[in-house]
Amino acid sequence: MTTTDDPGPQDCAEVCSLRAAINAANESEEGGEIRFAIAGPTVIRPAAQLPPLRAANISLDARTQPGWSESAPPIVYLDGQQAGDAAGITINGPNIALRGLAVGGFARYGIGIIGAAAQAALVEQNWLGMTPDGRAAAPNRLSGIAVLGGATRARIAQNRIAGNSAGNSAAARTGHGIVVGGGAVRGVEVAQNIIGLDAAGRVLANDDGVLVVDGAQADIRANLICGSLVAGVEYRDTRAGGSVDGNRIGVTPQGAAAGNDVGVFLGQGVSGVSVGARERNIIAANRVGIAVEQGAREILLQGNWLGLTPAPDSDALADARAAPNRERAISIIAGASFVRVTANQVLAGERGIVIAGADTSRVSLQRNAVASQGAALTGIEARRAADLRIGGDRGLGNSVRGVATAVLLAEIEEADISHNRIGVEFAEVGFPAAPDTGVGIALAQGARAARIGENLIGGVAGPGVRVSGAQTRDNLITRNIFGAIGGLDIEVGAEVDAPPPPTLLSYSVERTSSVQLRSTIRGRGEPGTTVELYLQGGTVIGSLARAPVDDDGAFEAVSLLLPQGEIRAVAVGRWGSGQTSEFSEPFSTPARQPIAAGGLQWIAVEGAERPIEQALAPLLAGLDAAWRWDPNAARWLGWSPDIPSALNSLTTARPGDVLAVALRDGAPKEYISSEQAGAAEAAAQLRAGINLVSWNGPWTSALEALERLNAAQPGLLSIVEQWDGRRWQVIWPRVAGAWDPGRWGAPALRLRATHNALWPQTR
Repeated sequence: MTTTDDPGPQDCAEVCSLRAAINAANESEEGGEIRFAIAGPTVIRPAAQLPPLRAANISLDARTQPGWSESAPPIVYLDGQQAGDAAGITINGPNIALRGLAVGGFARYGIGIIGAAAQAALVEQNWLGMTPDGRAAAPNRLSGIAVLGGATRARIAQNRIAGNSAGNSAAARTGHGIVVGGGAVRGVEVAQNIIGLDAAGRVLANDDGVLVVDGAQADIRANLICGSLVAGVEYRDTRAGGSVDGNRIGVTPQGAAAGNDVGVFLGQGVSGVSVGARERNIIAANRVGIAVEQGAREILLQGNWLGLTPAPDSDALADARAAPNRERAISIIAGASFVRVTANQVLAGERGIVIAGADTSRVSLQRNAVASQGAALTGIEARRAADLRIGGDRGLGNSVRGVATAVLLAEIEEADISHNRIGVEFAEVGFPAAPDTGVGIALAQGARAARIGENLIGGVAGPGVRVSGAQTRDNLITRNIFGAIGGLDIEVGAEVDAPPPPTLLSYSVERTSSVQLRSTIRGRGEPGTTVELYLQGGTVIGSLARAPVDDDGAFEAVSLLLPQGEIRAVAVGRWGSGQTSEFSEPFSTPARQPIAAGGLQWIAVEGAERPIEQALAPLLAGLDAAWRWDPNAARWLGWSPDIPSALNSLTTARPGDVLAVALRDGAPKEYISSEQAGAAEAAAQLRAGINLVSWNGPWTSALEALERLNAAQPGLLSIVEQWDGRRWQVIWPRVAGAWDPGRWGAPALRLRATHNALWPQTR
């Protein structure tokens, strides 16, 4: 091509216009290449519609123009302002390639791949929708590139497409970057394009970045898509499937926010589309990250980063930068169904994942991680949807933290929330730092028949589970592990029809064989309910046992575990419902005290005052003798099972006693009282000098208890030692590298006091 005139000469004998070159190529049996040989930047202004490229194997390559550079805007510019109701370049034939051209200002599309004969077209390294310098909009009003009318196997790659928006209202927004439409359009690949940014990297909007519509099928891969007024990627009215993989949607390569209104929109009549299944998408800084709406079905959202963008020099999640999608990261609403959301990393803006709508159903969330930096209201929120699963079998749960409410269910029935990690640090991901979670799981406003089971809920400032609303009922909260951080573990509003918490009354241990013990916990609850017992050990409360409440209001739960710590309980179900109560008051259990094989050992006695033989029953098979120091008489009192009772000076074991016991080889490896622990309020009498005494109050931090005593009575403590099962360990005063006693159940202590004192043993 040698002239910009149009229509120009009718053939290319001496001077060749673009129109003439296209005609000549169409008449050739072998197609051929249209090359450009006009000095300097060139603007071609067609006076009417150019003829389509029809013949097979035509290559129109504006990169042949002298001065063309891959790092600058194309220097051949096709200007449609004088062409009337026309498109720029139209491809109607097979195996046609179009490269290196800039196209702007056409009333229809800039480049069209149209018709069933248009097979295997290649549109590469073109600029569409901008002025010749690439810095302002020159819209192609119906799209930069269109693939329509049964075209198949088109590849659209490495183009810059921006500014194709001519409408000032939502109804007028038809200027898409790329549109792929029509029921017979198949196998279209949209790859490695820059959509929505001008030559300087600034946002220059299209209406949609890429629109796939009316039964077409397209795969969208490795594009940069920014600034779209409707959606970065939109699928609508197509059940032909498609994939969205490896794209960066809403942020520039440098990480700057350049958001679309919606990052990816899957709407009416869409099915079979996957987003991120083959390669993660970066979807950040949009108003909404991914929206699945209007009856879209059979959708897979997998492995994407939402609200996060990689650091310039690192692809690791631990180094990712925050760029939240402002309102919602993922929105599944308005009748969407059969949607799987799995293994996405979500940094939420206002909300993380939202599922809503009476017709929205069969949504599954598994292995997603959701966090925020303090601004998010909810991590996962579900309203009025049906057949919802959040988590699932072990290993399939989601992780949510750093939000006001981690999981919120409202006006929803039969949701399954299981094996999730709520409010705790993520073991497998490295999000930007997140604050504590406000509420773990909230059931509100008519949530019914939900199962909240086997979740780990910790790091929560408020309740682990909150139940509120008069119409909220029949929710089963079972077998969860609660972190002991802040507030109630389960909070049930007064308006909720729930049973009262049970009352725990007694605990005992019995030997069922030479090697097996079992524990029994007894109490009272509402007839017809089931009591679930939870063990609080260290910083968590975990499920221990279950037992039905009989018609007289009594229950007896048996466990082969010997719990060490505090037990709490909930009542589940009443008159056939599944509603769960709040937790009972804590009930302390005896401590398991390790014993070295044979020799002199030290043990602490718990429980009510009782005969010495009964207190030492667990050790009788290997016991020679036992002694207790009597500080009042300043002598040892002794007892032995081999001496007549009348000759024993030690007859009674009292709570808090510390006994020295002589054991033979083969004696039990631990000692545990056969009675429940003493009252929550207790005290120990200290005498000046050495005291053998136990902590007989509720389970507590050993060092905190000593610090409270030292603060209340300065100078009282000289040296405190604790028996660890083998030796006495100095635990006070604290020195570097000293043994850490952890939490106290019933420790054997050797305490040297400077004067007489009473030691209150409370929390």
